[in-house]
Amino acid sequence: MLVNSDGKPWSESGFQGAWGKATMRAGIRGLTFHNLRGTAVVALARAGCNEVEIYSITGHKPGDVQAILTAHYLPRDAEVASNAIAKLNLYREGRARGQKEDENTPTAFPTRLKTAKEKTEKS
Repeated sequence: MLVNSDGKPWSESGFQGAWGKATMRAGIRGLTFHNLRGTAVVALARAGCNEVEIYSITGHKPGDVQAILTAHYLPRDAEVASNAIAKLNLYREGRARGQKEDENTPTAFPTRLKTAKEKTEKS
């Protein structure tokens, strides 16, 4: 939780005022704290964090993290697209060398947590 200089939780108006002053000093116009949170989601995803790690840091709901990543940022992100192509190429190279798939092979939803039942069924 963010606290003010008195060590107390920010009020909405107090935080908005402090945010406005900070952005003016930094020369930033037209961005909100909400934009910063969305940017953090993308930066964390680029760093390899999964959705659980991301929402534990940003405070988003799990579904909101997925929505931010799929709808607003990543489809237009050249770095993410490049990373995905590199992973695909590594996968194809491994298959060409006869490497067998294992449980560590990425799936369509690489950040989905396995349930205890799924883990038991695989054993």
